[in-house]
Amino acid sequence: MTKTNNSSNTSNIFRRIKRKFGESKSNKLTPSERNLLIESTNQDSQHPTPYYSAEKTNVLFLSKRGLSRAPLAREVMRSLLHFSDHFGSVRPSARGISDAYEYCPFDKRMVLSAKKFGYEISGVSRRVNMGELSSANLLVPLDRESEEYTKTRKFYIRGQVRPVSMFLPTGHSPYLPDPFERDELSDSSINYEDIIRSTESVCRNLMNYLPSLV
Repeated sequence: MTKTNNSSNTSNIFRRIKRKFGESKSNKLTPSERNLLIESTNQDSQHPTPYYSAEKTNVLFLSKRGLSRAPLAREVMRSLLHFSDHFGSVRPSARGISDAYEYCPFDKRMVLSAKKFGYEISGVSRRVNMGELSSANLLVPLDRESEEYTKTRKFYIRGQVRPVSMFLPTGHSPYLPDPFERDELSDSSINYEDIIRSTESVCRNLMNYLPSLV
């Protein structure tokens, strides 16, 4: 008698499962196939490996330093996503473009101002790398420097680049103001509040753009 290879049979069943997942929703798994899928997913409770998982849409905010505007945009976007149909399917991130600010703590004035609006910002600035550029589905440069940065690195970028001006109200400056380049005589708290409100407007408009990406 010929011995049956159990691992070979299991592989064949998984191939059938894979085909059924990729075909019409009308196709159903048999009870034995469904049980095998569940068992394989729960084999290792420490590192469960589901057979199928939807890929996330990566939205990358870029700013010159990555100390204030980019992390703020990330947190505002996270907050909006939490109460939307896109929760869990979109991943916002924030990066700077300059080596000089790598691992510098976020701007304390922005951290404190954002907290008044209900946004918790913590961490350090990270310079964007080429892998992050290429894996982003949407890149949103928030200032002139980061916009120019994306133009000189088109070879690495596979997703869409949409400058922040696309999502700002008509008549607004084409970029989010740089809090580090403000007039020394101006009230810094007002300056930060304006940046936060503008960023909220950007992210709300960006939410309307997401269906074309997800």
